Amino acid sequence: MESESSYHWSLPEVRIVVIYFVLASTWIVGSDLLLTKSVPDSSEVGVIQSLKGLNFVITTAVLLFFVLRRAYGGWRLAEKRRLVVIEQARERFRRLSAHIQTLREEDRTRIAREIHDELGQLLTGIKMELRLVETRLADREDRTLNPCIDKLVEASEMVDTTINSVQRISAGLRPSALDHLGLGAALREEAEHFSQRTSIPCAIEIDDYPETLPSEVSTAAFRIFQESLTNIARHAEARKIDSTFSVKDNILKLAIHDDGKGIDPAELTDPKSLGLIGMLERAENVGGRVAFVRSARKGTEVILTIPLPSVGTPPTVFA
Repeated sequence: MESESSYHWSLPEVRIVVIYFVLASTWIVGSDLLLTKSVPDSSEVGVIQSLKGLNFVITTAVLLFFVLRRAYGGWRLAEKRRLVVIEQARERFRRLSAHIQTLREEDRTRIAREIHDELGQLLTGIKMELRLVETRLADREDRTLNPCIDKLVEASEMVDTTINSVQRISAGLRPSALDHLGLGAALREEAEHFSQRTSIPCAIEIDDYPETLPSEVSTAAFRIFQESLTNIARHAEARKIDSTFSVKDNILKLAIHDDGKGIDPAELTDPKSLGLIGMLERAENVGGRVAFVRSARKGTEVILTIPLPSVGTPPTVFA
C-alpha cells in the first residue's frame, strides 16, 4: 500500500494539480485579505464581494489557460512525433519499394538475356541440325523416307514457332530496344505490339530527346507507358490512343490519351488499384510525378513528368 501511494504521488498530473492548487489558493486568499484591509468601510461590502468573485473567476481562467496549454502542448508534441514516425516509415517503405523494383528489373534483364541468348542459340542449333538431316535424306531416292522428311519439316516448323515464342517472352520481360536503341525506340515498339495484340490503334509522337537517359528513368517511363496501355485495354473501352514523348528544358514528359469512358475518380484513391499505385511509386522513385486527368474531349490522359539532370549530349530526332 505504501509503495502504491508513493507511486500515485509521483505521477506528473498529481504534482501539477497540487502545485496549481497551492498557487491558486495562496493568490485568492492573499488578494482577498488585501481587498478587505484596503476597504475597511462596511458600506463597501458588496463591492468587495464582487471584486473577490471577479478575482476568483480571473484566477480560474488563468489556471485553466495554463492547464490547457500544457495539455494541448503535450498533444501537439505527440502528434508531431507521430507524423515524424509516419513520414520515416513512409520513406523506408518508398526506399524498399524502389529497391524491390530495381531488383525485379535486374532479374528481368538477366532472365531475358539468358532466354534470348542460351535458349535462342540452342533452338537455332537444333533447327540447323534438322535442316541438315532433312537435306541428306532428301538427296536419297528412297521414297520410303518421305514420311520421315515430312516429320523433320514439321519439327523444323515447331522449332521456328518456339524461337518466336522465346523472342516474345524475352521482349516481354525486358525489351532489347530499351537497352540498345533507347527509350524512344522501345516506346514505339511497345505501341506497335500493343496495336497488334489488341487491334486498338496506338500512335506515338516522339520529339527531340537526349541520346542517353538515366537507366532508371528510361525503365520507369517505359513501365508506366506499358501499364497505361494495359489499363486502357482492360478498362477504358477505347478505340484509339494518342501518345507524345519529349524532353524539353530537362523535363521528360510522356502523355497517353485514350478516347474511352474515362477514369473513375474513386479509383485514384482505391487501395485495390494496384496498377495506378505502381505507376505513382515508379514515378516518385525517380523524382517524377504522374497525373491522371479525365479529359474534357473524352477518355483519360495520363501525364508523366520527370525532371532530368543537365545533359550535355546533343538530342536525337526520332521520327
